[in-house]
Amino acid sequence: MSFSSYRKIIFALLFLLMAFNSSHAQMDQLFKRMFNDILREQMFSFGPFGRGFDAAALEADTTLSEALNSLIASNVSSFPLTSTIAGVSFDLSSGTPELITESLGPIYAENAETIGKNKLNLAFNYSYYNLAKFRGLNTDDFRFTFTYADIDRSGILGDNLIENDTIDIFPDLDISASTMVFYATYGLTGNFDISLAIPFIHLNIQGKATAILNSISFFQTGVAVNSFNGDPQNPEFRTTFNYNESVTGIGDIAVRLKYVFSQKSNLDLAAFVDLRLPTGNENDFLGTGKVNSKFTWIISRKFGDFSSHFNLSYDRRPLDVDSDEIEYILGFDQKISNAATFILSLLGDFDLEKNESIQLLPGSKTIISSTVREIDRSNIDERNRDNTVTLSTGVRLAPSHHVSFLANILVPLNDGGLRSSVAPTFGLAVSF
Repeated sequence: MSFSSYRKIIFALLFLLMAFNSSHAQMDQLFKRMFNDILREQMFSFGPFGRGFDAAALEADTTLSEALNSLIASNVSSFPLTSTIAGVSFDLSSGTPELITESLGPIYAENAETIGKNKLNLAFNYSYYNLAKFRGLNTDDFRFTFTYADIDRSGILGDNLIENDTIDIFPDLDISASTMVFYATYGLTGNFDISLAIPFIHLNIQGKATAILNSISFFQTGVAVNSFNGDPQNPEFRTTFNYNESVTGIGDIAVRLKYVFSQKSNLDLAAFVDLRLPTGNENDFLGTGKVNSKFTWIISRKFGDFSSHFNLSYDRRPLDVDSDEIEYILGFDQKISNAATFILSLLGDFDLEKNESIQLLPGSKTIISSTVREIDRSNIDERNRDNTVTLSTGVRLAPSHHVSFLANILVPLNDGGLRSSVAPTFGLAVSF
């Protein structure tokens, strides 16, 4: 098959996916609607000191909602891509393609091999992420606490009785994402591959947010200045906000380049570049809106049927609350039979900039009245960095020289970042 034919296949696939890019839900407005509904729309006030939670609503709208948006967008749009390795590969050193009967290669790591000059590899992977924990806390256990305004502007919160009132909001957050990624890798030379990865993402965010108004003033005076039903004598201090939003569309397309420098003495060296282009809609958390670039140094070595791999990367992340990272993948792949390989890898990343971590309503507020109360504004751990360590294990199966399958799971080994307890991936690759 000629290069022109390969190019037609790739561009036809790209056009089909772009044409199927779906409607936009403006997911970035979800949390703003939630907090505005609870802190403004459902809030009834009585007397001259009402509307004391309007300042809290403004903070939730501008600061907290934006932080939650960034947390989800940076994780959904930067999911890991599987290797450009075809699974079945050929040795071209003799001038004639010869089937390599060693390991079928890693899954998330890259090794210092190319697929071969004028060879084309097409692949499809499906992954599922239930992003259920952030810094060790279940997302459906998040709690945000908002205090009343300093209505008399004394500089002391609590010297007016109503300033003792607070609202706890429990978003009951459930985030899930399914990613379908189409890959095309072409061998320009025996040492140089170019690859295109087109992600197709389905994202769902749902929950039943609960708000509880802790009205100290009502329990001392019998009159509710604020409530969720507008009755000062028989107030409702509890309300809910149901939400279920989904979006499906193209994510940030990746262009990847690999160049192999050396394949001598079983120690193979290569360089790898991964560019994520801003093709995903950032308002729907499908992309970052900016180019993300990663540069990787690859070292791999073979010991018969056993192959080791080490990738060291610098990941340039342009978002203000998404730190640049040093990333690594260390592991091995072991040939089980001519048609099967077992893979085990350790994936890690280290945030370089501690001032760019996500902060979800950090700190506390002091309320001084008859007693002194220190109110934690959330129950989420505050950290300068969200370093992660993840175990990746899976298998590659090759029932023929041109077709291979993969199955893999990612399991977190620490509690950094927004994570799934288990993230499965399944894939199919076809080589020409």
